[in-house]
Amino acid sequence: MQFLDKQFKDLEEELKLTDKAKEQLKSKIMYNSHKTKKRNKKYYGWVTAVTCILLIITSPLYSSKMASMASKILPISILPNYSNGQENPDLTTQLFELVEKEGYMVKSVGITPSPYTIEISLFLKDSTLKQAAEDLEPKVKSYLYENGYDKYELKVSEAAEAEALQEGQGDESSIVYEKISEIVKEVFVSYGYSKEADYELAGFKTSKDSNIVTIDMPDHIQESTEIVKEIEKKIESKKLDVEDIEVNTFNFSHRQQDDRWVYIASDIYDAMAGKSTYQLTGVSHEVKDGHTYVSIKTDLEKQPSKEIIQEIELAIQEYLVLPETKEKIVNDNYSIQFLLKNNKSFVKITN
Repeated sequence: MQFLDKQFKDLEEELKLTDKAKEQLKSKIMYNSHKTKKRNKKYYGWVTAVTCILLIITSPLYSSKMASMASKILPISILPNYSNGQENPDLTTQLFELVEKEGYMVKSVGITPSPYTIEISLFLKDSTLKQAAEDLEPKVKSYLYENGYDKYELKVSEAAEAEALQEGQGDESSIVYEKISEIVKEVFVSYGYSKEADYELAGFKTSKDSNIVTIDMPDHIQESTEIVKEIEKKIESKKLDVEDIEVNTFNFSHRQQDDRWVYIASDIYDAMAGKSTYQLTGVSHEVKDGHTYVSIKTDLEKQPSKEIIQEIELAIQEYLVLPETKEKIVNDNYSIQFLLKNNKSFVKITN
């Protein structure tokens, strides 16, 4: 708690709160702390600190210093990609919706980790890029600060008019691909492979001379020859411009496990990315002999404090026992590790 005491002392000096404001703040903190469920006694100080910092940074008085503090004080909250049948929006989705609510037509919101950058691309009609940037930057930065993101630089750009015209107008090859994808799924389902059909098994390679359909065939399917012939017939009946069909077999259970851990690894990474306390630079995973290995890379030169390590471990353990997460993991064996800049592990969780 010495760290918190020092940080709040610095913050008090920066804000220079009046006695009346302090009393109002104290009342709000007490009210909110009664509504907040405690995780355990050891972390109760964090709950109060979070309540306090949220009350402060949601005021118009936020600063980059407060953002940095928020990134250190806000506890890690790892949310499943899907919860209770609904998708939990990631940061790009949240910012997309935020900018749309401000009345702008958004082409895309992208995030790059190195350097940490958020790029918002807009279709502009009634304002210039300069006006849009001046309007949006304080609102987006405020939202980021409130949620503890203090590493991202913001870039607002304008999408070309030609791109706007193409929105909603798929080119010819993408239309053909969509029809092929529907055919492939329909045929697999008709043979009783609805689970397999939920995966994207169709691919499309196009060139000036020819269009080739690729089909990923699970290696446990006995009727692969019949399925390919049926797909070929349906493509011909619809008179789609396809020159040939290529078939590639793969281990279905391996791909299932690999796909499951794409979401799990992303959930963990997204909860800490863009926050200076953790300095994440990338995430990767590999399935080998039925065991999933997740590596989360950081830019940290040395091992962080024991408190930060414990916080990371606790957040991951809590995430792993959520019903939605357990449903994804099934019976997979796994190892999750956080790596320093020199690739030395400082957190490792395995079952």
